[in-house]
Amino acid sequence: MTQPSKPAPTILCPSATEIRPGARVFGVLTGSAADGFHVGYLTEALPATPELLAAAAPAKPTEVYRAAVPCAEGRCRHWDGANCSLAARVASMLDPAVSALPRCAIRPVCRWFRQEGREACLRCPQVATQLRNPSELQIEVAG
Repeated sequence: MTQPSKPAPTILCPSATEIRPGARVFGVLTGSAADGFHVGYLTEALPATPELLAAAAPAKPTEVYRAAVPCAEGRCRHWDGANCSLAARVASMLDPAVSALPRCAIRPVCRWFRQEGREACLRCPQVATQLRNPSELQIEVAG
């Protein structure tokens, strides 16, 4: 007897611009604007509950957390018809932030990893979804 095939996993965008219920928080920004931010990865992605989002106050959740949501593909301004142009810019324009792959709770279903591989992962720890005073390079990478 043939086993029914499993549905394809939902591919996640690791740079949710709006963190709402249903999102998965996988990292917390550490550091400061002066010293630079770095993502501290959680061992397990957490659901973006109202309580977790409220804990970011007075900052916006996107200034504190890195969260993943299902990749919107054609409904996203970074989708070029086949790939995520943001992932491509991160992998090609930023220098690596780490020398080894960070532990990441979403890697198996991450759009950036599936598309750009380790090159995206080595740069991911320096990506903040929302910064109050981004550098020219950060603005260019963000598109």
